[in-house]
Amino acid sequence: LDLLFNMLLAFVALFVLSFALIQTQSNKNNNNAEVKAEFLVTVTWSGEIDADVDTYVEDPLGNLVFFRAREVQLMNLERDDVGFANDVIQTSSGPVKYKENIEVVTIRSSVPGEYSVNIHLYNSKISKLPITVKVKVDKINPYSTVLFKEVQLEEDGQEMSIGHFELDKKGKVISTSEYEQSLIKKHSVENL
Repeated sequence: LDLLFNMLLAFVALFVLSFALIQTQSNKNNNNAEVKAEFLVTVTWSGEIDADVDTYVEDPLGNLVFFRAREVQLMNLERDDVGFANDVIQTSSGPVKYKENIEVVTIRSSVPGEYSVNIHLYNSKISKLPITVKVKVDKINPYSTVLFKEVQLEEDGQEMSIGHFELDKKGKVISTSEYEQSLIKKHSVENL
């Protein structure tokens, strides 16, 4: 009888201990990957096209995020896609290819004022022109699409204004507009 009681006690103790460990591990996993962004700017073009399309985003304070300034104040260029160049990695199982062409800029907090979004065809490499590019600006909380535009880039070096959106003090989008403005010339990016 004592042996059965001790086995039952040991079983209950192991059961309680395993639950505690599962709960602790679950909490650790949830806290490790917390990502905060208020806006996402996503630029995509066909994965079959070997071209380098660059994204430029200017905040109301005049800060510019792009491939040479990937982290500026509250904005980050998460991925600078240069076409096929970095799309294949070698693993022990063989090559793994990423077939998407995508650049993503995150805006982590809202600064009141106007944001500008431009794209630039840095190099079409051997791809045929024109290149269809889709640009989307999403507000994350609450979710809504602020801007969406599909455009054609027709020659190397072409810069195009996608749109502008203005935020109030609470981070609410109060207006959007479209007008041409060269962020490359404004910030003398060629000279950096």
